[in-house]
Amino acid sequence: MFRILGKSKIAFVLAILFGISLFFFKGGSRYSNFFNSDNVVANVSGTPISTTKFNRTLRMNLENFGQMFGKQITGDEIKNFGIHNLAMGALINDAIFENEYDNINLKIDEKVIALKTKERIPQLYDQNNKLNQQYLNSFLQQQQLKIEDIVQIINYETRNGFLNDALFRINYPSFFSNKINSYDLHEREISYIVMPLADFNIDKKLKEYSNNLKEELNKYFEKNIDNYMTKEKRDVEYIIINKTLLNSNFIPSDYEIQEYYNSNKNLYLENEKRSFVQFNFKNIKDAEDFKIKINSYNLSEVINYAKENNIQFNEFKELTSNDVLEEIAEPLFNLNINEQSKIIETSLAKHVIVLKSILPSKQLNLSDIKENIKESIIKIETDNYYNDLNDQISDLILNGSNLKEIANKFNFKLENIPNLTIDYIDNNKEKDSIIRKMKPAIFMANKDFTSDIKKFDEDISFIFNVKNVIESVPEDFENVENLVSKDWKNSKKIDFILEEMNLNKNIVNDLSNKYNINIENIVLNTKSDELPKKFIQNIFKSEKEENANFIDEDLFYIARLNNIIISENINIDSKIEILDDLRSSFGSELGKNKKISINENLINAIINQY
Repeated sequence: MFRILGKSKIAFVLAILFGISLFFFKGGSRYSNFFNSDNVVANVSGTPISTTKFNRTLRMNLENFGQMFGKQITGDEIKNFGIHNLAMGALINDAIFENEYDNINLKIDEKVIALKTKERIPQLYDQNNKLNQQYLNSFLQQQQLKIEDIVQIINYETRNGFLNDALFRINYPSFFSNKINSYDLHEREISYIVMPLADFNIDKKLKEYSNNLKEELNKYFEKNIDNYMTKEKRDVEYIIINKTLLNSNFIPSDYEIQEYYNSNKNLYLENEKRSFVQFNFKNIKDAEDFKIKINSYNLSEVINYAKENNIQFNEFKELTSNDVLEEIAEPLFNLNINEQSKIIETSLAKHVIVLKSILPSKQLNLSDIKENIKESIIKIETDNYYNDLNDQISDLILNGSNLKEIANKFNFKLENIPNLTIDYIDNNKEKDSIIRKMKPAIFMANKDFTSDIKKFDEDISFIFNVKNVIESVPEDFENVENLVSKDWKNSKKIDFILEEMNLNKNIVNDLSNKYNINIENIVLNTKSDELPKKFIQNIFKSEKEENANFIDEDLFYIARLNNIIISENINIDSKIEILDDLRSSFGSELGKNKKISINENLINAIINQY
């Protein structure tokens, strides 16, 4: 296989590492070597990237940015944010790997492609294993694809999947290993203790600083000035738009309710219900024997026979198709009264069903569902008004309106938070959750910046304006002297402890014995939450049999790394995360040997359409 590659070993390793596309895993955000029937926006050593593919990828990026900013992204904003470069970068990266697959002449048999297509899109085939042309046409139209595109997609994804088994079973070059080790593929087995720093009495050792303590504290203060900054404060005004509070504006008339009912009668049908007896068997033979025996029996005779022969059965009354297992629903609702079903296999048992009675579907009377229809109309009208309202406000903001003007126009409450800090907590729990989500955007915004509409959830939107910014500055030493003194003293304690650590690899055991502290043993990965995050990070930077430490407030954490456990089974989410990062981080390694050309004029023409 290496000889077929015709390139260096590292290139082959790269191809394996990055070859698995995320089309299957992430719903189609990545694809390669299809849509090649139109103009080409870029070319990677003969592998084209079409305008259709670029347009589709660009639109997906625009949707993400649009949701982030709460508005439609313009052509100028595409260029300013470099959104087109993000789309093109991902497509070029995919094309690089596709080109590499072509170079190693990795081909997939047509029969395999057909099988994978069926696995990938089972709805394309009916119960008789024939192509469902109606679904195919609908699918192609919805996805804006041609049948050739499907074949090419499946071909590319199958080639990637072919290499999946090998993905984490090769001896990686060292720089890849270092990258992979940054994920939670490995676990750390540690022994650790937690000690209050107050347990360390070093007063005698600190006496040497008594004559120039003030000078020492000032030095420590200056060296660690970032720890003694005032909190940045912001004066903020904001509006919360709650859709649920708009409901009272919409009260449908009796006429509107009647019209809605007449137009949507199909929604207000009471489903057909069926009563039946279900006979249960452990195996097919027993079920077959039963069917032969009861062939000429009526239902009461069948039940008596079952009782006499200790055959398990259950009676069910007036169930809809949604009330029963999917495997049972179809045969049940095709039976006539007193007719027995074929043998039905479920995960629970083998079943034979005899239909007892049918309660036909019926139209629900308006009087019975009037309140439900009223609620439906209110919801529809409220949703429409809410969406229109958001659009109106967004337009007003773009045209320079301030929050006071918007509040007056729509009778909204304009609220203020003076001296907002990043750790601000509002007494109102509902409002606090909104403000928490607002804060990152607030603290990134410039003074006098009015945000666009931002969605908190499906029912709540918010807008804010930063009226004033009070920058974070160093505290006066006098204001924090006590805190500095405490921190300095703790730092000295740590210095002495670290001196012991450097001389003794068994310091965890020694400190445990000296201070009578229990040693805890635990296995961690990078996503563990049993210990402080920074402490875990320090542990994962350590080598086997080394010590790691961390200070959290007045607690001192120290651990000995006993063992590094390499996981053999890696879940699919971890693979996706790693592959995504590796592809973007190292795809350029293969790209160094590729000839890449980009049609900037065509890209600009596409962007100008937005």
